[in-house]
Amino acid sequence: MKRVAIAIVVVIALALLTKSGAPHPSPNPPNIFSFAALGDAPYSFNEDLKFRILMRELDATDLRFTIHVGDIFWHPCSDAMYQKVKDRFDHRRAPVVYTPGDNEWTDCWERGSGSYQPLERLNRIRQIFYSGHPRIAVERQQRFVENARWQHDGVTFVTVDLVGSRNAMKPFPGRTAADDAAVVERTKADIEWMRAAFADQNARAVVLAFHASPPFEDAPGHRNPFEPFLAALEEEIARFKKPVLLIHGDDHEYTVDSPVISRHALPNFTRLEVPGSPDVGWVRVFVKRDSAAPFAFEKHVVPRWKYW
Repeated sequence: MKRVAIAIVVVIALALLTKSGAPHPSPNPPNIFSFAALGDAPYSFNEDLKFRILMRELDATDLRFTIHVGDIFWHPCSDAMYQKVKDRFDHRRAPVVYTPGDNEWTDCWERGSGSYQPLERLNRIRQIFYSGHPRIAVERQQRFVENARWQHDGVTFVTVDLVGSRNAMKPFPGRTAADDAAVVERTKADIEWMRAAFADQNARAVVLAFHASPPFEDAPGHRNPFEPFLAALEEEIARFKKPVLLIHGDDHEYTVDSPVISRHALPNFTRLEVPGSPDVGWVRVFVKRDSAAPFAFEKHVVPRWKYW
Protein backbone atom coordinates (compact mmCIF):
# COMPACT_ATOMS: atom_id res chain seq x y z
CA MET A 1 0.00 0.00 0.00
CA LYS A 2 2.85 2.34 0.83
CA ARG A 3 4.46 1.70 -2.56
CA VAL A 4 1.17 2.46 -4.31
CA ALA A 5 0.89 5.78 -2.45
CA ILE A 6 4.45 6.71 -3.43
CA ALA A 7 3.76 5.83 -7.06
CA ILE A 8 0.66 8.04 -7.08
CA VAL A 9 2.65 10.98 -5.69
CA VAL A 10 5.31 10.51 -8.37
CA VAL A 11 2.72 10.41 -11.17
CA ILE A 12 1.07 13.59 -9.90
CA ALA A 13 4.42 15.37 -9.60
CA LEU A 14 5.41 14.41 -13.14
CA ALA A 15 2.04 15.50 -14.49
CA LEU A 16 2.36 18.90 -12.84
CA LEU A 17 5.92 19.13 -14.10
CA THR A 18 4.94 18.63 -17.70
CA LYS A 19 1.80 20.77 -17.69
CA SER A 20 2.74 23.80 -15.62
CA GLY A 21 4.07 26.80 -17.49
CA ALA A 22 7.80 27.53 -17.65
CA PRO A 23 9.18 30.75 -16.13
CA HIS A 24 10.14 33.58 -18.45
CA PRO A 25 13.43 35.19 -17.44
CA SER A 26 14.23 38.61 -18.87
CA PRO A 27 15.54 38.79 -22.45
CA ASN A 28 19.11 39.78 -23.18
CA PRO A 29 19.76 43.53 -23.15
CA PRO A 30 21.12 45.18 -26.35
CA ASN A 31 24.70 44.27 -27.33
CA ILE A 32 24.70 41.38 -24.86
CA PHE A 33 24.42 37.62 -25.31
CA SER A 34 24.06 35.05 -22.56
CA PHE A 35 24.79 31.39 -21.94
CA ALA A 36 24.09 28.97 -19.09
CA ALA A 37 26.64 27.29 -16.82
CA LEU A 38 25.79 24.41 -14.50
CA GLY A 39 27.03 21.17 -12.96
CA ASP A 40 27.12 18.82 -9.97
CA ALA A 41 23.46 17.73 -10.12
CA PRO A 42 21.17 15.83 -10.00
CA TYR A 43 22.40 13.35 -7.39
CA SER A 44 19.10 11.79 -6.26
CA PHE A 45 15.54 11.07 -7.34
CA ASN A 46 14.42 14.17 -5.48
CA GLU A 47 16.97 16.33 -7.30
CA ASP A 48 16.11 14.71 -10.61
CA LEU A 49 12.57 16.07 -10.35
CA LYS A 50 13.98 19.54 -9.74
CA PHE A 51 16.39 19.12 -12.64
CA ARG A 52 13.41 18.71 -14.96
CA ILE A 53 12.27 22.15 -13.83
CA LEU A 54 15.77 23.50 -14.41
CA MET A 55 15.74 22.20 -17.97
CA ARG A 56 12.42 23.94 -18.64
CA GLU A 57 13.97 27.16 -17.34
CA LEU A 58 16.87 26.77 -19.76
CA ASP A 59 14.49 26.22 -22.67
CA ALA A 60 12.53 29.34 -21.71
CA THR A 61 15.66 31.54 -21.66
CA ASP A 62 17.41 33.32 -24.52
CA LEU A 63 20.66 31.35 -24.39
CA ARG A 64 23.23 30.83 -27.13
CA PHE A 65 24.40 27.57 -25.52
CA THR A 66 24.84 25.79 -22.20
CA ILE A 67 28.11 24.67 -20.62
CA HIS A 68 27.85 21.71 -18.25
CA VAL A 69 31.00 21.30 -16.13
CA GLY A 70 30.38 17.67 -15.15
CA ASP A 71 29.03 15.46 -12.39
CA ILE A 72 25.89 14.74 -14.39
CA PHE A 73 24.80 12.18 -11.74
CA TRP A 74 26.04 10.44 -8.63
CA HIS A 75 25.62 6.78 -9.64
CA PRO A 76 25.48 4.30 -11.33
CA CYS A 77 28.05 4.78 -14.11
CA SER A 78 26.13 2.65 -16.59
CA ASP A 79 25.82 3.12 -20.34
CA ALA A 80 22.08 3.52 -19.81
CA MET A 81 22.69 6.41 -17.42
CA TYR A 82 25.06 8.08 -19.87
CA GLN A 83 22.48 7.74 -22.63
CA LYS A 84 19.71 9.14 -20.42
CA VAL A 85 21.72 12.28 -19.76
CA LYS A 86 22.80 12.64 -23.38
CA ASP A 87 19.17 12.45 -24.51
CA ARG A 88 18.34 15.24 -22.08
CA PHE A 89 21.12 17.38 -23.48
CA ASP A 90 20.13 16.67 -27.07
CA HIS A 91 16.56 17.86 -26.48
CA ARG A 92 17.45 21.26 -25.06
CA ARG A 93 16.60 24.31 -27.15
CA ALA A 94 20.14 25.68 -26.85
CA PRO A 95 23.06 23.32 -27.58
CA VAL A 96 24.86 21.79 -24.58
CA VAL A 97 28.65 21.55 -24.40
CA TYR A 98 29.61 19.04 -21.73
CA THR A 99 32.95 18.34 -20.04
CA PRO A 100 33.12 15.25 -17.78
CA GLY A 101 33.23 15.29 -13.99
CA ASP A 102 34.72 12.77 -11.57
CA ASN A 103 31.37 11.15 -10.69
CA GLU A 104 30.88 9.75 -14.16
CA TRP A 105 34.30 8.16 -14.65
CA THR A 106 37.02 8.79 -12.04
CA ASP A 107 34.93 7.48 -9.11
CA CYS A 108 33.15 4.70 -10.97
CA TRP A 109 35.30 2.06 -9.24
CA GLU A 110 33.04 2.44 -6.18
CA ARG A 111 30.61 -0.43 -5.61
CA GLY A 112 27.55 1.83 -5.66
CA SER A 113 28.63 3.21 -9.01
CA GLY A 114 29.11 -0.22 -10.57
CA SER A 115 32.70 -1.27 -9.73
CA TYR A 116 33.94 -0.13 -13.15
CA GLN A 117 37.48 0.64 -14.26
CA PRO A 118 37.68 4.45 -14.53
CA LEU A 119 39.57 4.59 -17.83
CA GLU A 120 37.10 2.18 -19.42
CA ARG A 121 34.26 4.46 -18.35
CA LEU A 122 36.02 7.52 -19.78
CA ASN A 123 36.33 5.74 -23.10
CA ARG A 124 32.58 4.96 -23.07
CA ILE A 125 31.80 8.61 -22.30
CA ARG A 126 33.84 9.60 -25.33
CA GLN A 127 31.97 7.11 -27.50
CA ILE A 128 28.49 8.03 -26.26
CA PHE A 129 28.68 11.80 -25.78
CA TYR A 130 31.15 12.88 -28.45
CA SER A 131 30.23 10.83 -31.51
CA GLY A 132 28.00 12.05 -34.32
CA HIS A 133 27.38 15.63 -35.40
CA PRO A 134 27.33 18.29 -32.67
CA ARG A 135 24.60 20.93 -32.65
CA ILE A 136 27.18 23.66 -32.21
CA ALA A 137 30.26 24.09 -34.39
CA VAL A 138 33.09 23.11 -32.04
CA GLU A 139 36.62 21.97 -32.72
CA ARG A 140 37.67 18.87 -30.75
CA GLN A 141 41.12 17.74 -29.72
CA GLN A 142 42.37 14.56 -31.35
CA ARG A 143 42.26 11.57 -28.97
CA PHE A 144 40.87 13.78 -26.18
CA VAL A 145 37.59 14.47 -27.93
CA GLU A 146 35.93 15.73 -24.75
CA ASN A 147 38.08 18.88 -25.06
CA ALA A 148 36.23 21.44 -27.16
CA ARG A 149 36.88 24.93 -28.50
CA TRP A 150 34.60 27.40 -30.26
CA GLN A 151 33.99 31.12 -30.71
CA HIS A 152 30.97 33.35 -30.31
CA ASP A 153 30.86 37.11 -30.88
CA GLY A 154 34.63 37.45 -30.59
CA VAL A 155 34.91 35.37 -27.39
CA THR A 156 36.88 32.11 -27.38
CA PHE A 157 35.37 29.27 -25.36
CA VAL A 158 37.36 26.18 -24.37
CA THR A 159 36.74 23.09 -22.23
CA VAL A 160 39.35 20.71 -20.82
CA ASP A 161 39.01 17.40 -18.97
CA LEU A 162 40.40 18.45 -15.59
CA VAL A 163 38.46 16.63 -12.87
CA GLY A 164 38.10 16.34 -9.12
CA SER A 165 39.31 13.38 -7.06
CA ARG A 166 42.77 14.99 -7.29
CA ASN A 167 42.60 15.11 -11.08
CA ALA A 168 41.93 11.34 -11.09
CA MET A 169 44.98 10.64 -8.89
CA LYS A 170 42.91 9.53 -5.91
CA PRO A 171 43.84 5.93 -4.96
CA PHE A 172 41.37 3.10 -5.58
CA PRO A 173 41.54 -0.71 -5.42
CA GLY A 174 43.21 -2.08 -8.51
CA ARG A 175 44.84 1.18 -9.57
CA THR A 176 47.74 0.53 -11.95
CA ALA A 177 50.62 2.40 -13.53
CA ALA A 178 48.43 2.86 -16.61
CA ASP A 179 46.00 4.96 -14.56
CA ASP A 180 48.85 7.19 -13.38
CA ALA A 181 50.28 7.53 -16.88
CA ALA A 182 46.84 8.46 -18.24
CA VAL A 183 46.65 11.40 -15.81
CA VAL A 184 49.99 12.75 -17.02
CA GLU A 185 49.03 12.35 -20.67
CA ARG A 186 45.58 13.89 -20.24
CA THR A 187 46.87 16.86 -18.24
CA LYS A 188 49.56 17.51 -20.85
CA ALA A 189 46.87 17.48 -23.56
CA ASP A 190 44.73 19.83 -21.45
CA ILE A 191 47.63 22.30 -21.22
CA GLU A 192 48.26 22.21 -24.96
CA TRP A 193 44.58 22.70 -25.72
CA MET A 194 44.24 25.55 -23.23
CA ARG A 195 47.33 27.34 -24.54
CA ALA A 196 46.01 27.11 -28.10
CA ALA A 197 42.82 28.89 -27.01
CA PHE A 198 44.84 31.85 -25.75
CA ALA A 199 46.95 32.03 -28.92
CA ASP A 200 44.30 34.00 -30.84
CA GLN A 201 45.09 37.58 -29.90
CA ASN A 202 42.06 38.76 -31.89
CA ALA A 203 39.75 37.25 -29.25
CA ARG A 204 38.29 39.89 -26.94
CA ALA A 205 38.00 37.42 -24.06
CA VAL A 206 38.53 33.74 -23.18
CA VAL A 207 36.12 31.51 -21.25
CA LEU A 208 37.62 28.27 -19.90
CA ALA A 209 35.54 25.49 -18.32
CA PHE A 210 36.41 22.29 -16.47
CA HIS A 211 35.07 20.28 -13.54
CA ALA A 212 37.70 20.36 -10.77
CA SER A 213 38.06 22.92 -7.99
CA PRO A 214 41.85 23.17 -7.74
CA PRO A 215 43.61 24.86 -4.80
CA PHE A 216 44.47 28.08 -6.63
CA GLU A 217 46.05 29.94 -3.75
CA ASP A 218 48.23 27.15 -2.39
CA ALA A 219 51.95 27.55 -2.91
CA PRO A 220 53.46 25.78 -5.93
CA GLY A 221 54.41 22.25 -4.99
CA HIS A 222 51.32 21.86 -2.81
CA ARG A 223 48.86 21.91 -5.70
CA ASN A 224 49.85 18.62 -7.31
CA PRO A 225 48.49 17.04 -9.43
CA PHE A 226 46.93 20.31 -10.67
CA GLU A 227 50.23 22.20 -10.57
CA PRO A 228 51.34 21.74 -14.20
CA PHE A 229 48.01 23.02 -15.48
CA LEU A 230 47.68 25.91 -13.02
CA ALA A 231 51.19 27.15 -13.75
CA ALA A 232 50.45 27.19 -17.48
CA LEU A 233 47.08 28.87 -16.92
CA GLU A 234 48.68 31.64 -14.87
CA GLU A 235 51.19 32.29 -17.65
CA GLU A 236 48.50 32.51 -20.31
CA ILE A 237 46.20 34.80 -18.30
CA ALA A 238 49.09 37.19 -17.61
CA ARG A 239 50.20 37.14 -21.24
CA PHE A 240 46.67 37.54 -22.67
CA LYS A 241 45.89 40.64 -20.57
CA LYS A 242 42.25 40.73 -21.75
CA PRO A 243 39.33 39.32 -19.68
CA VAL A 244 39.45 35.63 -18.76
CA LEU A 245 36.57 33.75 -17.13
CA LEU A 246 37.08 30.32 -15.57
CA ILE A 247 33.96 28.21 -14.92
CA HIS A 248 34.17 25.09 -12.75
CA GLY A 249 32.24 22.99 -10.23
CA ASP A 250 33.14 20.19 -7.78
CA ASP A 251 32.78 22.10 -4.46
CA HIS A 252 29.07 22.89 -5.11
CA GLU A 253 29.32 26.45 -3.73
CA TYR A 254 28.21 29.33 -5.94
CA THR A 255 31.19 31.68 -6.08
CA VAL A 256 32.22 34.66 -8.19
CA ASP A 257 35.66 36.05 -7.35
CA SER A 258 39.20 36.66 -8.60
CA PRO A 259 41.39 34.11 -6.81
CA VAL A 260 45.13 34.53 -6.62
CA ILE A 261 47.09 31.92 -8.55
CA SER A 262 50.54 31.13 -7.16
CA ARG A 263 50.40 34.27 -4.98
CA HIS A 264 50.07 36.56 -8.02
CA ALA A 265 47.03 38.80 -8.51
CA LEU A 266 45.62 38.70 -12.02
CA PRO A 267 43.28 41.68 -12.53
CA ASN A 268 41.84 40.26 -15.77
CA PHE A 269 40.87 36.92 -14.18
CA THR A 270 37.39 35.99 -12.88
CA ARG A 271 36.32 32.64 -11.45
CA LEU A 272 32.75 31.32 -11.45
CA GLU A 273 31.97 28.19 -9.46
CA VAL A 274 28.48 26.90 -10.24
CA PRO A 275 26.05 25.78 -7.51
CA GLY A 276 25.64 22.05 -6.95
CA SER A 277 23.83 19.38 -4.94
CA PRO A 278 21.81 19.75 -2.75
CA ASP A 279 21.09 22.92 -4.72
CA VAL A 280 19.83 22.22 -8.23
CA GLY A 281 20.65 25.36 -10.12
CA TRP A 282 22.38 27.15 -12.95
CA VAL A 283 24.01 30.48 -13.70
CA ARG A 284 23.10 32.77 -16.53
CA VAL A 285 26.29 34.44 -17.75
CA PHE A 286 25.87 37.71 -19.63
CA VAL A 287 28.62 38.81 -22.00
CA LYS A 288 28.69 42.47 -22.97
CA ARG A 289 30.34 43.65 -26.14
CA ASP A 290 33.05 46.33 -26.03
CA SER A 291 33.46 46.30 -22.26
CA ALA A 292 36.56 46.04 -20.10
CA ALA A 293 34.47 43.95 -17.65
CA PRO A 294 32.26 41.96 -20.04
CA PHE A 295 30.87 39.28 -17.66
CA ALA A 296 27.85 39.51 -15.37
CA PHE A 297 26.14 36.68 -13.50
CA GLU A 298 22.59 35.74 -12.53
CA LYS A 299 22.14 32.79 -10.17
CA HIS A 300 19.08 30.53 -10.52
CA VAL A 301 18.32 27.76 -8.00
CA VAL A 302 15.18 25.62 -8.00
CA PRO A 303 13.54 25.99 -4.55
CA ARG A 304 13.97 22.84 -2.46
CA TRP A 305 10.20 22.59 -1.93
CA LYS A 306 9.35 22.90 -5.61
CA TYR A 307 8.46 19.86 -7.75
CA TRP A 308 6.29 21.40 -10.50
